[in-house]
Amino acid sequence: MIKVGTVFSGIGAIEHALERMGIDYEIKFACDNGDVDILSKKIDSNFVSIQDEIADIQTILDDTYKSNLNILEKKVEELIAKTKEINIDFFNIESVYEKYQQSNQINANQEKAYSDCFKGIKNSITFEDKVLLGMKTSVKLESDIKRSNVSNNLKKDLITQISKNNTEFKKIIKQVKSISEELSMLHERINTENIRHKVFKLNTLEEQKKYVDSLYAKYDSQNKVKQTYMANYNISEDRFHWNVSFFDGSHFKEDIDLFVGGSPCQSFSLVGKQRGLDDTRGTLFYEFARLVKEINPKVFIYENVKAILSNDNGETWKTISKIFDDLGYDWKYEILNAKDYGIPQNRERIFVVGFRKDLDINKFEFPQKIKLDKKMKDFLLDNVSGKYYLPKKGVDFVTSNKNLEKRYTQIDGDIQLCQKKNQQFNWHGDFVFEEENTNKEQLMDDLEKYFLSEKVKKYVLSSGTKGFYSKPETDLEIARPLLQSMHKMHRAGVDNYVTTNGRLRKLTPRECLRLMGFCDSFKIVVSDTAAYQQSGNSIVVDVLMHILNEIIKAYPGLIGGNKDE
Repeated sequence: MIKVGTVFSGIGAIEHALERMGIDYEIKFACDNGDVDILSKKIDSNFVSIQDEIADIQTILDDTYKSNLNILEKKVEELIAKTKEINIDFFNIESVYEKYQQSNQINANQEKAYSDCFKGIKNSITFEDKVLLGMKTSVKLESDIKRSNVSNNLKKDLITQISKNNTEFKKIIKQVKSISEELSMLHERINTENIRHKVFKLNTLEEQKKYVDSLYAKYDSQNKVKQTYMANYNISEDRFHWNVSFFDGSHFKEDIDLFVGGSPCQSFSLVGKQRGLDDTRGTLFYEFARLVKEINPKVFIYENVKAILSNDNGETWKTISKIFDDLGYDWKYEILNAKDYGIPQNRERIFVVGFRKDLDINKFEFPQKIKLDKKMKDFLLDNVSGKYYLPKKGVDFVTSNKNLEKRYTQIDGDIQLCQKKNQQFNWHGDFVFEEENTNKEQLMDDLEKYFLSEKVKKYVLSSGTKGFYSKPETDLEIARPLLQSMHKMHRAGVDNYVTTNGRLRKLTPRECLRLMGFCDSFKIVVSDTAAYQQSGNSIVVDVLMHILNEIIKAYPGLIGGNKDE
């Protein structure tokens, strides 16, 4: 029986892999806060809020972070001085807005947003924040006008009138936002250190867990990851922990056969801003490494996005490699793609496998690629609730000329590459065109479906080309990566479309789980929104199964035997 410990446990990809392989295992501990954040603080990106937070932090700061705060304070002073020198024409901004408003291309939500902007400008406490909000309004106007359906001549005139200084404005806005985010992370670091100091002064695991649980007690129902995990695996409440930063691995020293985890990928991902180890999410890598050192497991598996290799021109990976070298393990890494291991999803991830140096190990190699004999359509459900179908507005959006031309959406297509840096996706979920089935009338009754008109059909992107395809057919063989943000409307996500019968729907949570290697026996006990997020955050089960097979070849003793058996 393998004794398993996991951090950033998610919905238990390694546990599900072991179950599919028929290998007995015991979960010694699991740890995941389910994105419940009690440590950081949201700071508005304006000068008053930033200066107030600096003043607050100074009252709780120790010498460790004084230099960080001093640097931020100096940045704020420089930005305020620069902002005061900006010659912004508020009358011109209002004039452009009035012309744009008269075009009747502004909806109610936009009108309210602009009303709030102009009120904010009028009521700003400081001159620099008045200028800052004016810059934000100017940039927003240009962006909205470019995306609008106003006549080309009017659009050109308005953009010329408003865009003169927007390039400079964007730089300042970005710098202010960056400072507010850095302050938020500093707040999180200080809180984390204060709690760690209290937790690690307690002697027993039970005392430590009780204290940490008390901090999160009122947020327990918000941890949807925990709900899913507890519903699917044989683990008692006392073995599930909230926060890796407050988890003392010394209680499990040399009592774990297989330790598995990653660290939040947003700070390294192309979808994030690639702050790497400077981001509090990136620094959680150090927590993984700390636990390897404290626990001293026989084998560990670490997973993350491949952008971790290139972040900061490779400096991040140099730092991580040095830390792995110092842990006392023979380790190697490889980038593996789910499509090469039986799952029709183009999802590349870096995997690091380490063996404790005192073990008698055969040579370990990462698994060889296998031929993909399944297509995405093999993972689709036969009968799907009408709630997963897009209404006319949704179909119009994803098939609009501007989205197709910018490759925001993908309808039909072969293997899809990961999105490029700064590429935007503006719909939610993965989508397929539903195949014919015997329950079509029942499905139609469930929700009125929107059938694509011939005009819309011609804008369906063809397989692997930049052209268009007039007859929709199911030919999407490889799904694009399912990202954790895919569930959010109008946020960065990844879209998939398959056409068969001209009806557009998004993938269901069950289909997303199938594309991550989870069997239909896996229980979905949370909302669709949470299920989409959880599947997108998971490791692909089939990839782990192939890695585990190679680990066992190199070290048969992992499953309770020895090399001579």
